[in-house]
Amino acid sequence: MRRRDFLKLMVLSASLITLYRLGSYEINSLQHSNGLTPFGSWYVVQIAETPSINLNNYVLTVDGDVENPLQITYNELTSMPSVTIKDTIQCVSDPLFLRANVEWTGVPLRYILNMANPKASAIKVLTFGAEGYTADLPLWKAMEDDTLVAYMVDGKPLPQVHGYPVRMVVPRWWGYTYTKWLVRIHVTSKNVLGYWESLGYPDVARKD
Repeated sequence: MRRRDFLKLMVLSASLITLYRLGSYEINSLQHSNGLTPFGSWYVVQIAETPSINLNNYVLTVDGDVENPLQITYNELTSMPSVTIKDTIQCVSDPLFLRANVEWTGVPLRYILNMANPKASAIKVLTFGAEGYTADLPLWKAMEDDTLVAYMVDGKPLPQVHGYPVRMVVPRWWGYTYTKWLVRIHVTSKNVLGYWESLGYPDVARKD
């Protein structure tokens, strides 16, 4: 292939990639009249197959460096005081294209942690997904008012691919802290790292 033809092909390929990304942006930026992103336009990032969780058997474990370990059923969780917040979840690898405007409903993590009563030595919270994923939060971030254990989105139960029945919500932080299919909250006095944090992603995952 002549150099001129090769350069033309490279330009064409770059143009197609750009069009694809613009098309993806148009799809992912679709919004309802209330400004929220439809479920079908959310991005999906996960490290394993979507787990199947039987709601009747679901238990959220809270353990580690706490005075009162907890086993919380779904009905118990949804009976706790809840809040509803609007939030933009974004993937750190491509925050312009991989984003969604969402309305979450859930229990402030602080409420659950106060029930468990972390020990004075505790510095971090490690969250576990049913598929094996982990993410860590400094205890101070876990105790913020709008860090949630969420069970509804846009007024409906979470879609399975987006964490049903329960997931983390960590406003103003990157999406890798929003553990899906949440089954365990582990309080620790050690500086442990979650899945992506251990691979070099920022441990303090602020978006600003």
